[in-house]
Amino acid sequence: PAIVKPATATCYVTELAVRIMLDSGILPEGALQLVSGGLGDMLDRLTLQDVVSFTGSADTAFKLRSTPHILKNSIRFVAEQDSLNASILGPDAAPGTPEFDLFIKEAQREMTTKAGQKCTAIRRIIAPDLYVDDVITALSDRLAKTVIGDPKDASTRMGALVSNSQKRDVLKKAAIIGTEADRVYGNDDLNDHKGAFISPMLFHCANPDSATRVHDTEAFGPISTVMGYRDLDHAIELANKGEGSLVASVITHDPIVARNVALGAGAFHGRLYFNNRDSMKESTGHGSPLPHMVHGGPGRAGGGEELGG
Repeated sequence: PAIVKPATATCYVTELAVRIMLDSGILPEGALQLVSGGLGDMLDRLTLQDVVSFTGSADTAFKLRSTPHILKNSIRFVAEQDSLNASILGPDAAPGTPEFDLFIKEAQREMTTKAGQKCTAIRRIIAPDLYVDDVITALSDRLAKTVIGDPKDASTRMGALVSNSQKRDVLKKAAIIGTEADRVYGNDDLNDHKGAFISPMLFHCANPDSATRVHDTEAFGPISTVMGYRDLDHAIELANKGEGSLVASVITHDPIVARNVALGAGAFHGRLYFNNRDSMKESTGHGSPLPHMVHGGPGRAGGGEELGG
């Protein structure tokens, strides 16, 4: 049997999803159980036959993984953690090419879908130095057209964060990123709104080699940082500075660029996603893994994978 313990802030959504599964009759009785709220001493009652599978922040994963009972009994612990996922614009994808437009569209979609509350969202946007200003301008223009409000309104393209506490955390993390990067897009009027609404915020880090917080601090909302690279080896180095991510994407029409990134970055990312003008109409996107794909990643991404695929 599996016991599901949802995040407190969204437990009402999980409860309904579990109820639908149980009511369907597809599972044996008792196979799926739900505990909303504290687990008490449940972790101390596990045995070597049990598995703890966690999806969420690295801090919470570390706390759970460090439970003395789990360590003492070598109880299997699997984590899929949030990470500093990157997207690389190939040096061939100059402004005006289909790849450049695709790159901007993907970045905007990944920033705003679920208000940026996705473990696979693009947090670091890596572009050739020559195109950084073009990326900032084009992406800011798309973000400015993102209608924010009640999801029941057909014109809305981004809703609120899951809670006001989440909003406070996102703004706090954005301020940390702001110590190493300049904010080039954002609406403070929306951030001051009494609800859990937040403006998409785009930062530009001019010195990604010496910066550290843009590579280790994730604001779990519609926040991303643009950084420039000198050559492809530099782009790979920046992508790998995240020390392990769930997914890195590469938008290029040059197979040599794709090959070199695969060889240079493959060991640091759970999934590498490539797209160009030929495949973009059929692609599921940077942040949408198919069920048969491994969804996990090394290092900061947890060193495991989600087990539901």
